[in-house]
Amino acid sequence: MSNYSAMYEKQFVRNLERYISLRRNIGRRVERILADPYINTEMLADAGGKLNLLGCRSARVDRNFRIIFVICEECRSIPECEYCLCEGLPDKTVVFLTVGPHDKAYSMK
Repeated sequence: MSNYSAMYEKQFVRNLERYISLRRNIGRRVERILADPYINTEMLADAGGKLNLLGCRSARVDRNFRIIFVICEECRSIPECEYCLCEGLPDKTVVFLTVGPHDKAYSMK
């Protein structure tokens, strides 16, 4: 049973369609994230590059695949979060931004 509700960004949905062979694994991982998004996920930070992922979290699907998401209750407490899409959403909402191979996921492609 999910403790959090989900919102999916267009990029996440597009990538989910692209990586059809991993759809089942991605779905299972999404369900675990919705049950408790703080367990076995990694808080991301500003790496000093073009992309600031401060406020985002990452979860492994397999060895090379990642899901990038934000948790509204956590995102609201980080004013530097550039991906805060939580306006008007309940605190217990997870916004899934993208999914894909490590390098593409972290570049948000």
